[in-house]
Amino acid sequence: MRTRLIVAFVVVALLAALAAVWFSNLIVPFYGWPSWIPGWVTSPVPVIHLLYKHHRGTMPHPGPVGVIVFCLAAIGLLLALITGVAVAASRRVLQPVRRLAQAAQRMSDGDLSVRIQPRGRDELAWLVTSFNEMAAALEDKVAELQRMEARARRFASDVSHELRTPLTAMTAVTDVLGENQGLTGDAAAAGRLVRQEVLHLNRLVEDLIEISRFDAGTAQLVTDDTDVAAAVSGCLRARGWTNVCTDVPAGLTVRLDRRRFDVVIANLVGNALQYGSLPVEVTARIQPNVLGGTELAVEVRDHGPGLPSAAIPHVFDRFYKADNARARSEGSGLGLAIAWENARLHGGHLEACNHPAGGAVFTVSLPLSGQPPISGTMPQAVPAGR
Repeated sequence: MRTRLIVAFVVVALLAALAAVWFSNLIVPFYGWPSWIPGWVTSPVPVIHLLYKHHRGTMPHPGPVGVIVFCLAAIGLLLALITGVAVAASRRVLQPVRRLAQAAQRMSDGDLSVRIQPRGRDELAWLVTSFNEMAAALEDKVAELQRMEARARRFASDVSHELRTPLTAMTAVTDVLGENQGLTGDAAAAGRLVRQEVLHLNRLVEDLIEISRFDAGTAQLVTDDTDVAAAVSGCLRARGWTNVCTDVPAGLTVRLDRRRFDVVIANLVGNALQYGSLPVEVTARIQPNVLGGTELAVEVRDHGPGLPSAAIPHVFDRFYKADNARARSEGSGLGLAIAWENARLHGGHLEACNHPAGGAVFTVSLPLSGQPPISGTMPQAVPAGR
């Protein structure tokens, strides 16, 4: 921008010089110089002595060397003067703009307390003042939203903990009702319905408590050397999912939190069974990551209709439903969000996409700190399902 301003000043100055030449050649010969212009402006004596040499009272034409020197000196002086004025003017214009750009960059980095001291009373000073007012309003809004979010999270956490005790009692009662052989007909159906709803509420409360731990930053990893194949098969067996296909290399052992890994696999497989179609496949492999180390990649794929493209960026949001008209599901609506948080707690990430051949693919990647697996062979590469 400074270069453009300097070029604009030079162009304006050259146009002014051209206008002066036209005035001197077209107007002055007929009307002469105005009487109020001093003589040193129209005929400066030092310049006359430089260009003209008097010989025996005559006024010869100026010598070629003198003309060249004079022209070069005049051009150099003019350009230096114009450039100096342009630089000084552009600095005054561009310095506030540069300060605004630096402040905007700090705001984009998360520093909403940045302010700029206005200087002067021109339009740029008004712009700086408007920027400060905008930054102050934005900071207040963000602070208020953070307070509201903290209150909402605290409320959910408090309610979840308060519901836990009565839910425990209700679960015991519903278990007794379920085992009561004397209930028949509508009474038995009502007992089964109540038991089902209490179990659903139990899962919701447990998931809310787990989410509140992540929000509070109190969730911690308890890592141990884990056989991935045994962990995956144990997760499926505990839930009776015998119709899920697995492809996990035997002896593949990595260090992770077994309980949280089980939660991730259970949520992904349960989601695939509920919203996708069989067969559901679970594969695991060790692969290089973008940081130059290695990572454990566990992929869960179904053969259903896949995810709507508009839903993919939001599938890990809490209580998100791809179809708002969908009936209430058996889950809490927090399963994928909890899986994502557990992957992040391991230092990894969870991704969702659609397979080109059909079906949804969820891939959890857990870094291995640049170390190879403790035992077992490196699995062969399989299609990434993207």
